[in-house]
Amino acid sequence: MVGQGTTAESIALSGGRLDYYRRRPLTKGRTGPVIFLHPWFGCWQFWRHTVDALPEFDTYSVDLYSLGHRPDWADFASPDGLARAVGMLLDTLHIDRCSVIGNSMGGIAAQVIAAAQPDRIEKLILIGTGARTVGVKPDWRQAIDDWIAGPADREFAARMVGALLARQPEDPHEFEVFVEMVMNANKAFMGTVLTNAFKLDLRPKLRGITASTLVVRGELDASRTRAHVEELLAGIRDSRAVEIAGGGHSAQVDSPEAFSALVQAFLTC
Repeated sequence: MVGQGTTAESIALSGGRLDYYRRRPLTKGRTGPVIFLHPWFGCWQFWRHTVDALPEFDTYSVDLYSLGHRPDWADFASPDGLARAVGMLLDTLHIDRCSVIGNSMGGIAAQVIAAAQPDRIEKLILIGTGARTVGVKPDWRQAIDDWIAGPADREFAARMVGALLARQPEDPHEFEVFVEMVMNANKAFMGTVLTNAFKLDLRPKLRGITASTLVVRGELDASRTRAHVEELLAGIRDSRAVEIAGGGHSAQVDSPEAFSALVQAFLTC
């Protein structure tokens, strides 16, 4: 499920690689680049509709799960590790300035990058995420704990993927692709990243983010609350928030038109 003009590429890391999917500009205009970081239990294909809505941009949808196939995956099994790997990607591709869009765990990694390298990030969009995991909805936290402790079976994976969405895609094949990506990921790597994210509190670092920032929350987000949005707004100087009516934790999938319109307007203003 690869969109028009999208190519599978990767950079070498010692003992492994980091995969990404690049779509070069299809039309003239501002070319980006824009880096997309997917949620846990989601995948890089979560950005397909958003990428299609940005034909004038050079886009990079990163497959963060590919880090889990390294023999030394523990070196990257945290939000800081994910951010470090993305920084290595930017260095390798000689990307000095870009915008970053991150959802959930991808949004946590995006905050780390933007705080550590503020001169590198022009615009930042954070979806269904927060500066810490304290306060996530109890049912969501319990589901994650059950997944970490439970078997790596398809039914469980489908339930976790489904929890990200207020509505499943119209094409059932698209949802199955999402589930397959989770099933193919290294479960130990995924679980370790989650466990390390539970310990993280980025609030002291938010003042280091200088990028113009848009915080997006779906009205029906099964994990994050408005309190998480307020913490981001309080910490990031140049930030504003939008809530998508009827949207879920990954509004780019279940509310693609509304989400894409927000992204297009924000990146081109």
